[in-house]
Amino acid sequence: MGLSSASVIFDSPLLRIVGVDCRHPRGGCGEERGGERTHLALLRRGGFGYHLRGRVHHGTPATALLYRAGDSYRVSHPCDGGDACTCFEVAPAHEEELFGRRLDERRDACRPATPADQYRHQGLLAALRRGDAGRLAVEEQARVLCEAILRRGGPPRDARPPTPAAWRLALRAQERLLADPAGDVGLEALAADAGCSPFHLARIFRRTHGIGLAGYRTRLRLALGLERLAQGAGDLAALACELGFSHHSHFAAAFRRQLGLTPSAAREALRGAGLARAGRNLTALPPRRG
Repeated sequence: MGLSSASVIFDSPLLRIVGVDCRHPRGGCGEERGGERTHLALLRRGGFGYHLRGRVHHGTPATALLYRAGDSYRVSHPCDGGDACTCFEVAPAHEEELFGRRLDERRDACRPATPADQYRHQGLLAALRRGDAGRLAVEEQARVLCEAILRRGGPPRDARPPTPAAWRLALRAQERLLADPAGDVGLEALAADAGCSPFHLARIFRRTHGIGLAGYRTRLRLALGLERLAQGAGDLAALACELGFSHHSHFAAAFRRQLGLTPSAAREALRGAGLARAGRNLTALPPRRG
């Protein structure tokens, strides 16, 4: 077995997420590397040195390292016990949009990673392990995580109100999701329909709707689910699959998060006492977003 292993955690035409587990002993620089796509490496444990044009940057769970396509670098291992990281890369056509233009190397290669970033990071990995995150949700959450790290300290990207053109882009995406809410369409396909870049669409949609694309689709799915429950759908596992959820527990979790009760309880309320009983179940719920 080698000293390091890499496994693809998620792969779509737009985004690839790779987990790297390194068991290299403590030591100095290894062989020169390069020829990779631009990617952001966020560590989960351990640390390593990133040697680029005479400078060394340290990757730790409190920092993220940005590799730019075309660079040659070396890696050292200043810590015992190896390290583990998650690498986020996108299709070359979208690299600059997500990762930004190359800056001064001292600011470009190494960025702070806050506990909030790591929380998002671990949440995304947990969802991928469970298998209850659809492609669109993963792509959007990866964008949020990467941009939180890479844009930190800069001016707000979306300071101006949405333009009519932005509203039109969001409407096209909304229509595509409405046409097939149970589908597994990804961010790239939605953007192609809208005629813009994927990450621009994700930002515009949240600005215009106050909710992300995946969250909006979940609302559509749950609305369809409520209709089916009201019609007396008996097999909740089959219903979850019909609505596009990966399994029943994913459906139930989304349902509870948005409505505060389980699908079976909602079904019983809708079947039993109708609107009055269903209304009592929801009366005490706080307003929910997303």
